[in-house]
Parts: sequence; structure tokens; C-alpha cells
Amino acid sequence: MATILKEIESTVFTAEPADEAFPLTEPSLLVRLRKFLWVWSGMFSVACLALAFTGFAALGAFEAAASNFLGAVVSGGLFGVASLLRFGPDSD
Repeated sequence: MATILKEIESTVFTAEPADEAFPLTEPSLLVRLRKFLWVWSGMFSVACLALAFTGFAALGAFEAAASNFLGAVVSGGLFGVASLLRFGPDSD
């Protein structure tokens, strides 16, 4: 039991600090803009769809929700293009 504790102590206390193990690098402006475009297009698409369906449910007419639906479709297309071009978070 004592040898196991000594082994754990030696492993825990000799490990290198997290700052040295994983150096943090500041993302460039281009990477930040790409991620912003990806997040913005996805969130805008979801918000437009929510407004379109809320307007349709409240008023019962699709004419009132047409502009929101069009915005959602265009933004969804932009989100798809941004995802295909790997603008998302895994593209660093």
C-alpha cells in the first residue's frame, strides 16, 4: 500500500505544469472572423426559422412569415457553405 502511495505521489508531484504542457497561442484575426461567420450564420438561421414558425403559428398565414423564412434559408445556405469550407471550430 505504501509503495502505491509513493508511486502516486511521485507521479502527481513530478508532472509538468499545464502551461508548459499546452502552450496557448492567440488565434489570428482571420481565424476569429471565420469562426464568427460560422457561428453567426448558424445562429441567425435558427433565429429566423423560429420567428417564421412562431409567426405562422400565431397568425396562421405564411405570408407574414415569408421574409423570416427566406432569411433562414439564405443564412442556412451560408452556414452550409461555411461548414463545407471548414470555417467551424475544428479547422484551426
